[in-house]
Amino acid sequence: MTNAPPTEAERRRLGLDAPITRRDFVNGSLAGAGAAVLSATSSNVATALGTARPRPPSEPAAGAPSAAHDTFTGYGGVGDYAQANGNTWPVVQAAHRLRDGKYDSAALANAKPAGDFDLVVVGGGIAGLSAAYYFVKATRARARVLLLENHAMLGGEARQNEFIVEGERLLGPQGSNEFSVPERGDGSLFDRFFTEFELPREYAWQSWDPKLRPLRFARNNYSNLDGFQEGQVDIGYFFGAAGWRKNVWANALTDTPFSAAARRDLLKWRADYAPTSDADSRYLDTLTYKHYLEKVCGYDPAVTRMVEPIVGLLSGVSTDAACARLGRDLVEAPDSAMPISFPGGNSPFARALLRKLLPDSLPGTDFSTLMYGPVNFEALDRGDQKVRIRLSATVLRVEHVDGGAGRDPLAITYERGGSLFRARAGTVVMASGGWINKHVLADMPSDLRAAYDQFLYAPALIVNVALRQWRFLYDMGITACRWFDEGDGIGYCCNIRQNMVTAAHAPMLHPDHPAVLSFYMGFPIPGLPAAVQGATARAKFLVTPFLDFELRIRRQLMTLFAGRGFKPERDIAAIVLNRWGHARLIEPPGFHYGVAGRPSPLERVRAGYGRVAIGHSELNGDQHWTSAVEYGKRAGEQAAAAV
Repeated sequence: MTNAPPTEAERRRLGLDAPITRRDFVNGSLAGAGAAVLSATSSNVATALGTARPRPPSEPAAGAPSAAHDTFTGYGGVGDYAQANGNTWPVVQAAHRLRDGKYDSAALANAKPAGDFDLVVVGGGIAGLSAAYYFVKATRARARVLLLENHAMLGGEARQNEFIVEGERLLGPQGSNEFSVPERGDGSLFDRFFTEFELPREYAWQSWDPKLRPLRFARNNYSNLDGFQEGQVDIGYFFGAAGWRKNVWANALTDTPFSAAARRDLLKWRADYAPTSDADSRYLDTLTYKHYLEKVCGYDPAVTRMVEPIVGLLSGVSTDAACARLGRDLVEAPDSAMPISFPGGNSPFARALLRKLLPDSLPGTDFSTLMYGPVNFEALDRGDQKVRIRLSATVLRVEHVDGGAGRDPLAITYERGGSLFRARAGTVVMASGGWINKHVLADMPSDLRAAYDQFLYAPALIVNVALRQWRFLYDMGITACRWFDEGDGIGYCCNIRQNMVTAAHAPMLHPDHPAVLSFYMGFPIPGLPAAVQGATARAKFLVTPFLDFELRIRRQLMTLFAGRGFKPERDIAAIVLNRWGHARLIEPPGFHYGVAGRPSPLERVRAGYGRVAIGHSELNGDQHWTSAVEYGKRAGEQAAAAV
């Protein structure tokens, strides 16, 4: 597979000129400059990492590009999330202006007054919504709350893509995905959460026509990543010239092109799923996963190559930069209970919080409207309500008015619609990610800044391809794919899910009907230090236009399925990219428990300072909806105690 611009013959073969639901910026042509970015040299990357902000090819030189000409963001689907697929270009622009100190201090000082509040929450993901909800609960709804979110839609990475294909409404996850239903009455925070927010604990799923060949589907987008759920999912493995194999673990890898030594050690790795003790976790935090696999366990390097893209997705970096603690946690008992997902990933958790905070914003009380009901955006920011939410509001500066003593209000300056505003608050919860907090918190103590400097991040890309039909997969007897391109392609896995249904919405699960094919991928770069991997991958990620990613995705699909009945001009209805520049908190050795007698930076960040409570999702070491609720709740209650 090549990254070169397509010839006219390849354009026709890939269906690049066929009708597809995407923005009018496509105009039947790919930007040649963008195609060159895909093979960027290290000097190109270094340039992108400089002070100049990356700018996608064809972006208008002046003014904010319209959605129709945003060559970075691309098509965003339909519905409430259509302008919020991942980190869109306007969000990236604003964040980089903040990072690069482009906001004039005099202009910030003259920001327009935006009101006084008891609490301002920065960030409208699950953590921020949790902080607002539990603060309101603790203060008995007497306090005034303002929540500021820089995207055009709430949810953080727990957002969804929506499509209308052949008259059917389809949903796919933008990022945050997968949960397990807590046992009723177990006393956990999540048991209480399900009860309090009236979330079902039993679900109905798309039915399968008994006249069709039986197929096994994942009910999320992770169960097919490493084969541990292969007893419940039909997975195809593509070995390039060696062709396809199906459910390879069921036959102990005997029909794979792996060597005998590799098969032996892969099976040993797969069986190494005993729970780890605290002492084990502390030891595994001191070394890389590659060292653990190859030196401690003595496994063939084929094991490292097998798990490299999985670690790259979940940790953001390669096995030689991620701690063994993280890698060891990837191993689970084969065919253990499969976690599940909502059609739009974890978006209903954010929507449930929104509905409790502002019932008029998401009318209804049933599960179907929770998943599919439109948001009433006018109800987010009414002047007569205690809780107000402002979208597309980028917070630029948070500081104590009294210079950090913590007795007087805080000033919160933000940009919205091209204007600057300043609100005042008795306390603030920073529920935005650490990568932005360290630029926003103007008066943070030096030890907190030093701790935040140890928080490193890497990007991830989630792609949802809306298909008009998927009989090519059905004919192969698979619903998920894993491929081994040795770096020549894009991604490493994709799947079609069996989705939840409700009485009000039950799209058909049938190979001749539309479905969403989802790709989850990270961008690890083996051989580089963790911090350099994250920054280098993000730089390339940010200068690659939508059309170049589309080209690579179409080429990958053709490599996999061209001989299996797949026709891109017929089968692809839409492609949505969800780019997350800081999707993964990198966990190098020593991050969880500290090194050389120094405590983990996690401990210092959790403590906050003054009247600033910090509660974002990565404060347990990674990003997950459960940690978002846990630390959002903690920060909201901490803020309530300070009012």
